[in-house]
Amino acid sequence: FAGSSMETNILGDMMVGLTTLDAAARPIPGVAERWETSTDGLTWTFHLRKARWSDGKPVTAENFLFAWRRLLDPKTAARGAPMLWIIKHARDISGGKLPATALGATATNASTLKITLERPAPYLPELLTLPAALPLPPAPSFKPGAAISNGPYLLKAWQPNDHITLMKNPNFYDAAAVKIDMVNYFPTIDGQAALRRLRAGELDMQTPLPNAQLSWLRENMPGALHIMPSLALAFVGGGAVGVQVLAGADFVGVGFVVG
Repeated sequence: FAGSSMETNILGDMMVGLTTLDAAARPIPGVAERWETSTDGLTWTFHLRKARWSDGKPVTAENFLFAWRRLLDPKTAARGAPMLWIIKHARDISGGKLPATALGATATNASTLKITLERPAPYLPELLTLPAALPLPPAPSFKPGAAISNGPYLLKAWQPNDHITLMKNPNFYDAAAVKIDMVNYFPTIDGQAALRRLRAGELDMQTPLPNAQLSWLRENMPGALHIMPSLALAFVGGGAVGVQVLAGADFVGVGFVVG
């Protein structure tokens, strides 16, 4: 499970759930091309498009059930499991009170997924864009050259603490709209050093940028500076004292080079 927004961004380049986000962070159809909701708001029926995994096999409703049941299984101890507790019986499955097969989600057929909720949740389309709700192939792998994904990019290389390289996935259902063939991600712990790399053209994008340089950036690089609201929760531990910071930034950034 992706533990930071940076990891979520990379995973989002590789995988697509039932819904995804547009450029304004609004939920739009993903693998599900359409859906309908019952009048009481408890039952949602998603109709999947003809999407394929990068190995050419179809993305099916069973791929979502497999992923969700695995996530909720208490043996996996997945910290993302609570994200799906809105689905009927999901919380009891996480607590070991019910088997994974009791989950309130069924595959009517290969391209139809029906979800029953514990209570109405009009935010479900947003929730289904999160990493916890992504599908998995029957035998998931995240090793370069062997990773199977259903999103716009494939994992080409992964060098810990150095870089991650993604390549365009020709089997993505909207591959014609993907204009960038390769993306390189670089971990950037030092924001000042990252800014120097950005100014030198070594990085095409960088997040976050050092707060102390915001005035300089506004004056000298206004076209490159984008400040957006962030709904986030960060914990800063200090011995027995914990501090919660709302709407904070990540402490480790990531630089991008696209080509």
